[in-house]
Amino acid sequence: MSAAARQRQKPEPPASRPRIPLRRLLLLTVLTAALAFALQAVLAVTETPAAGVLILVLVPVAAAAGIFVGLRPYPTAGRLRLAAMVAVALFLLGLSL
Repeated sequence: MSAAARQRQKPEPPASRPRIPLRRLLLLTVLTAALAFALQAVLAVTETPAAGVLILVLVPVAAAAGIFVGLRPYPTAGRLRLAAMVAVALFLLGLSL
């Protein structure tokens, strides 16, 4: 490519990063917590066998799925990382309670 052709090319602006409004992030947090509490309450009320194990596994997985789906504008790797952090945090919280 000649020098004149390079000068005529417009520099491409950097790609903008997706941004999630704070209100949407807070709503997602509240909905995920409500989903986790509702699932835990249903498992506790129905007195299913091995409810403790189900609570330790299902609640973190459901919360992680809610986070993963709710943050669609973010790249997949970032959503997976945040969902994994939420799942591990809820699992550890469930172990301590």
